[in-house]
Amino acid sequence: MKLDSETLTYIKNVVETGQMVGIDNVIIESGNVRAINNEKSVVLFQEENVPEMNFNVGLNRIGVFLSRLEVARTQDNFTVNVKTDDDGVFARSITMTAKGFKVDYRCANPKTIAAPKKINDEMIYRIELTPQAVYMLQKGQTAMGADVVSLISNDEGVTFEFVDVNSDKFTHTFTERIAMNAGANNTFTYKYPIKILLPLFKHDAESTFQIGRKGMLNIVVNNLNIFVLPQV
Repeated sequence: MKLDSETLTYIKNVVETGQMVGIDNVIIESGNVRAINNEKSVVLFQEENVPEMNFNVGLNRIGVFLSRLEVARTQDNFTVNVKTDDDGVFARSITMTAKGFKVDYRCANPKTIAAPKKINDEMIYRIELTPQAVYMLQKGQTAMGADVVSLISNDEGVTFEFVDVNSDKFTHTFTERIAMNAGANNTFTYKYPIKILLPLFKHDAESTFQIGRKGMLNIVVNNLNIFVLPQV
């Protein structure tokens, strides 16, 4: 079965976005995309604008998939074909061919990939990023050597805070404005892994992100919803 260029472009976008935050395995089904990293600190979950497909795709070893795709797509007469299981439910393999060239990629059965089937949080806060905020976030990580960053909201605004091993603090209040649902409390503190958060914020330093009632942080990257889970 030949894979059309629009679907291939979408799959490539999903894989590249997942790789940005350390996700190694992805499920792409008609109507949704699901993935979670091994540390269970970030989720990719998309239910809108997913191309209709006649089969599901489970991708592991996504770095391998991308490297083979990058070689294949530079060749003349590049095409991609998918071989499904006997029932036509999921892709067993993807074969990339071109003039004088062929490379295979074995897919995973989507049932063998662990990924959430829903997002169990309600987004109630909406916060705007600024290039200055992202710049200070990056400088804070370098200056403090911390693995996590706290996102703090109070009457003074929204603040990033790093704490090093000596309990020294680095803080930056980057906005005094926060949009919230009616009845929500404007005071919260949540911690997030900086190695996940920083690449997402750097991707678009003028974007908007959301915080859920349970502390899950949602940001859209490459038209895909990424959810960063709060750390204990």
